[in-house]
Amino acid sequence: MASAGMRRVFDISPDGCGGHVLRALFQANGHRVARAAPGDLAEDIAWSMATGRPPLQRWSRARLFTGLWRQAPWWRPPLEMWRAVDYLKAQFPNAVFVLTVPNMQRWLLHRLTAADGLTLRAYANHLQVDEEALPDLWVKGFQDHLDHVQSTFGDGDGLIRIDMTCQHPRALAEALHPFVRLPRRPRLFWSDGHDPLGQRIGDLAENLPADPLPMNEDFVADVADFCLKGLDPRGDRRASLSHLSAFWGGGDAVVGARGHARPLCVARLPGHDRDIALTAPDAAAKHRRAEGVINDILGLGRRDPVLIDMEDSRWVGSPQGAVQDQPTLCHNRRMGARNMVLFPLSGHYGPGYPGFDPNGSGDRIAFEDKADRLVWRGMISGSERREGIRPGPASHSFLRRLARAGDDPDARQAAWQGLCRTSRLAVVRRFWEDPDYDMRVVMAWGFRDHAADPLLAPYCDERQPAGFFHGFRYQLCMAGYDHGSNFIPAINSNSVLLKEEDGWEVFYSGRFKPWKHYIPVERYCDDLPQKLKWARENPLECMRMSENARAEVRLLSDRGLIAAVKARILDGLAQAR
Repeated sequence: MASAGMRRVFDISPDGCGGHVLRALFQANGHRVARAAPGDLAEDIAWSMATGRPPLQRWSRARLFTGLWRQAPWWRPPLEMWRAVDYLKAQFPNAVFVLTVPNMQRWLLHRLTAADGLTLRAYANHLQVDEEALPDLWVKGFQDHLDHVQSTFGDGDGLIRIDMTCQHPRALAEALHPFVRLPRRPRLFWSDGHDPLGQRIGDLAENLPADPLPMNEDFVADVADFCLKGLDPRGDRRASLSHLSAFWGGGDAVVGARGHARPLCVARLPGHDRDIALTAPDAAAKHRRAEGVINDILGLGRRDPVLIDMEDSRWVGSPQGAVQDQPTLCHNRRMGARNMVLFPLSGHYGPGYPGFDPNGSGDRIAFEDKADRLVWRGMISGSERREGIRPGPASHSFLRRLARAGDDPDARQAAWQGLCRTSRLAVVRRFWEDPDYDMRVVMAWGFRDHAADPLLAPYCDERQPAGFFHGFRYQLCMAGYDHGSNFIPAINSNSVLLKEEDGWEVFYSGRFKPWKHYIPVERYCDDLPQKLKWARENPLECMRMSENARAEVRLLSDRGLIAAVKARILDGLAQAR
């Protein structure tokens, strides 16, 4: 543990203000710097503020805390815990605080171009303003922070303020020296050496935001009505929902079906003019899905009570699943399901996500200039083929059996044969050597080691960028856990999409029709060769479908339209209560 007399140092400067200088200075002198993934320190402080637990316990031996912000993933509200000066000062009364003030124009350019524009998008999405309005808001927010720091510390002990426009990093080291032994002074510069100014300006010019679309009431009504289809809250039968299910009544707490606490809460934090939902830093990542729903509702200025189950593969409410009389927000459902109300899944579907780009698909290759072949890449997430509607065991169960088999040849063969019966791998093995197809499996991160298994290795490939798929005339979308997130990037291109009709729906499914937007393929892709033959014989029809599909994605990529869809879904739930 850190000694009682050790003075911790907190960097209360925003991003782009020389935090790398502090890190290098402390590391050169052997002092512990809180090592964390980007955003982790900010999340820990935010959760501690909201729940009353002691902050930063994981980093109790650290001397320096810098990078107190979260800007990614962009769909989660930005956290600016460098603003939490009063809280940190109360929790660490012996701490020293460092504030570095940059050239404001350079700092704005950093913000505008950071993370290829994702930081810009994060703030615009959360503040619900046009991206052009952000520079003025950021400057005002920075000045508010400077004023608050000055009023908090005055001329007293505990604050080191450095002007980056006229003071060298040596001045920072000298100011810190009375509090922290820093005999070693490495060569330090405020610039981190990345992204020269000219490149940043060029990046900004290439990422100008698209103009918002005018309100389209017909589109909003059509999408929302599709999501609300099957809403019929009569009776009191409640299906057993997943471990991710949560009920939010509009207050600060989020609970499970039996009233027990979920690792989520709602709170007001520095830098925010409204409440936001938070997930406990140590909670499973999928709990962030409910956080996303609640933040979407709060972003609309509402506090509608909602039951949420954002787990994958929801059979609940369908003829093949348990009866559910209580309306439940979900991101996927079976056709014909009752009371399972579709809602965009944060992090996967909606404006700003892969494929949902208001500036267009990014595909610059004309249909006729693409390779006359069909391409597919995806996880091995299909299930065992069955004659009935519900499939057999999922592929990951056979992968685990394969891992447990070790060197036992019989056990390995049994697991492998089961895996070969799963839908996706069966299709890949059928076509992987056919020159008309380019089909490979990309193993999910949790199963990445299986890509080296001699049984699977021939069918595996590395993850490919979007431009790779743009080189093919025909793209395929197969049923599986990642079907919903793969569909839009594939259909939003100058290629034509062949889609396996699998009976699953997500919020946008009603907007895409077979033979108008894509070529339908039978379950398990049994008629894929015939559909590919038709596509090759009808290039004009393929180009027409592709054009129609891109027009739909443009509507689905507009933040204002999707916000209106979410509001209308909530209106429908309110009317049903």
